[in-house]
Amino acid sequence: MALWIKQGVYGELNREAANGLRKVKVLYQAWNEDLFVTSIREGTHSAASLHPQGDAWDMRYPVGKKSREAVKAIKVRLGEGFDVVPEKDHIHCEYDPK
Repeated sequence: MALWIKQGVYGELNREAANGLRKVKVLYQAWNEDLFVTSIREGTHSAASLHPQGDAWDMRYPVGKKSREAVKAIKVRLGEGFDVVPEKDHIHCEYDPK
């Protein structure tokens, strides 16, 4: 399955975030789903957002999975250091070690 980047999305992810996105891509492939990234550094985000630094990305929910199930699996796949936040129309992932 493929990784798609929404038109207008720009910027690169930092190393740790990029590694996380690769892990999520493998998970989506196991689900036989394409992964659609909808935001990296562009757009309007909250003041505390990690998007401008390249430590966060947004992606669409997988079509064939229930949202709660998908978010839980992504959290497990990414592990410590990542926050996975279910939003109304997308999943927000960020590298934010505590």
